[in-house]
Amino acid sequence: MSFFLFRKRSKPPSLAPEQQEHRRQKIETLKAGRLAALTLSFTNELIEKYGPRLAGSDASRQAALQIQAAYEPFCDQSETEVVRIDTTFHSFPLQLALYLYPVILVLLLIGLPYLGLLLFLAYLWYAARTLYFYKPLGKLSKPNVEGVNVHAVLEPQGEVRHTLLFTSHHDSAPLFRYNKLDRISYAKKVALPILLFFLSGLFNAMHLITELLEGRLFAFSLPPLGMGILCLLLLGATPLLLPLKNFYLQEGSPGAGDNLVSVGMTVQLARYFHWKKKSCNDPLSHTRLVFCSFDGEESGLEGSKAWYQKHKEEMSGSLVLNFDAIYHADKLTFLERDINGTQRLSSRLARRCVQIAKDMGYEAVSESIPRLAGGTDAGRASLAGLEATTLTSVAWDDRTKPSVYHTAGDVVSAIDAKAVEMALSIAIRLVELVDSDRLWEVDEMQGPAKREVESEEPELVFTKLTHR
Repeated sequence: MSFFLFRKRSKPPSLAPEQQEHRRQKIETLKAGRLAALTLSFTNELIEKYGPRLAGSDASRQAALQIQAAYEPFCDQSETEVVRIDTTFHSFPLQLALYLYPVILVLLLIGLPYLGLLLFLAYLWYAARTLYFYKPLGKLSKPNVEGVNVHAVLEPQGEVRHTLLFTSHHDSAPLFRYNKLDRISYAKKVALPILLFFLSGLFNAMHLITELLEGRLFAFSLPPLGMGILCLLLLGATPLLLPLKNFYLQEGSPGAGDNLVSVGMTVQLARYFHWKKKSCNDPLSHTRLVFCSFDGEESGLEGSKAWYQKHKEEMSGSLVLNFDAIYHADKLTFLERDINGTQRLSSRLARRCVQIAKDMGYEAVSESIPRLAGGTDAGRASLAGLEATTLTSVAWDDRTKPSVYHTAGDVVSAIDAKAVEMALSIAIRLVELVDSDRLWEVDEMQGPAKREVESEEPELVFTKLTHR
């Protein structure tokens, strides 16, 4: 006869490190889904309450105050800062072309093509410096409104060894008066005025070359009869340039994807790491998190420019992940160059973030922002000497996807919730790698050599055998 013996129950076999990692990432993805829903709800709430938020407008300032209030429960400190913004950053160069056009032509007609060409080239230099390189001349840039920047800080439990910034902007873009989809109207109102302006400079250059070849550069000489007639016709066409004066409407885009949803993401990231700190007793060890929402991004990145100039010393050595235009889950892109491709960002950080995304099963790429696509606040961070990149998911060249940014159609329904969830998951994983000092480890950066399709219940691999 045998007797039942009471024994101490053996512990279940522990999972291998790679399986623990897989399990943890699945849990965080589920949490990111909930955070994504809260992000979209926050975005919709602010749009319903404040509507479009032109840089420096009352709606933008009020939205900034509510964003600060959203940060406060989750952060150790939050602060607003007033910033001076020039709302004519993009419109003034276009208006200036209207006034210079007849002057350039008159200089040609009175036999001063070198002055006309010099004026034309000076304008091109100024317009390129302002609209392409985002480096306006101080004397011509006149701030005319006051915006509000917001930032909040979540401190770690121990000594601060790393600082990671998550940035966004809450102002929305002014609407264009002319729709690119209406090609005929756009050609008449936009393309034709630009063509006429370039012809004015071209004719001055042609007459100047003629004078140089004939050796009478500074002698008074009227243009040839044919060119003179063409110049008079161009001068009579001056009213055709009037659309440049009112290229932008006084009405703004709702700005859900560009870029209020990104602000909501920074709020939910603050919520998540506060929850880990207070409810799970799992605070960050040595990483300070800074969450920023800038004003004036749609006016030459002026809000972030002022913020980084003020906080340059205290943010020295920080990493910056900027969120901008999160729309499509299959278009995750980390920028290596910004501001029309002229400003170098951190290729190292961008490519590391791509690897993080791929390790989590997401498709992502790193590349330059397209030429003439503008810039993001990461460009200002880079100019301040910080390692920065922007996470965006807009369809730059894919015409099968709607391009709603900077339009009245930029509403919450245009945003793929999965894209928000993926961006949040990547951001959370980035923080964990930074806090554990593993962000730049070789093994972490290489990622798995060969990815297998994961089943619902992955095969167990034991680190030690149990004995019965």
